[in-house]
Amino acid sequence: MFQRVRVGKVSEEVVKQVQEAIFAGVLAAGDRLPPERELAEQFGLSRMSVRLALHTLESSGLVEIRVGSNGGAFIREPNFDPLREALASMLRSKKASILDLAEARKIVETATAELAAQRATDEDLQALQTAVEAARRSFESGNLNYGPHSVNFHAALARAAKNHVLELTVQSFRGLFSDVLEKFLPTRDMAEKAVADHWELYQAIAAHDNRRARELMSEHLDYFETKVKAIS
Repeated sequence: MFQRVRVGKVSEEVVKQVQEAIFAGVLAAGDRLPPERELAEQFGLSRMSVRLALHTLESSGLVEIRVGSNGGAFIREPNFDPLREALASMLRSKKASILDLAEARKIVETATAELAAQRATDEDLQALQTAVEAARRSFESGNLNYGPHSVNFHAALARAAKNHVLELTVQSFRGLFSDVLEKFLPTRDMAEKAVADHWELYQAIAAHDNRRARELMSEHLDYFETKVKAIS
């Protein structure tokens, strides 16, 4: 799997090769790396150098080191929280405003809705419909906290777009906007509009009408942006 290391800082080269194997799909989440002794032989290095590289990979979130009889170094699911943390830092440091974020969200999610209308599978449509129906039942029962249902709908829509970068971006935005939504909730008009807008979006995506889906998402986010401006 790996090549012998000959030049440079040896532990950095080990880290690089493991990273490349992960990003190329040779190693997947849950896979166990060979034991330390075997890795040292493959790389042609000391076990100390390999151990240092494994700790570096663990610090970066790519590897989890477990102890015990079933222990070892295991590939972790990629951690994309740094994107959300970077955006949150920009907001806290005033290098960006919540209106900047709302504007960026509008650009990203209108494109996401358009792609979802083109690419949504039957499974995607079922997830969207389930999210809308759950929100409607909750609203009709008197629960005006539509936040969790909104998250489910927008997450399902992002998955339907079949673009991992857009999906990651939407997820990062949603986490930040959850705090903003709490300043509005509970309000009957926003909950009612969210349910109605999501239903119309679902219908446009089910009809694979990408232009209509984009227009509806733009209008949906215009309304949200207006609300954000009122408290900014």
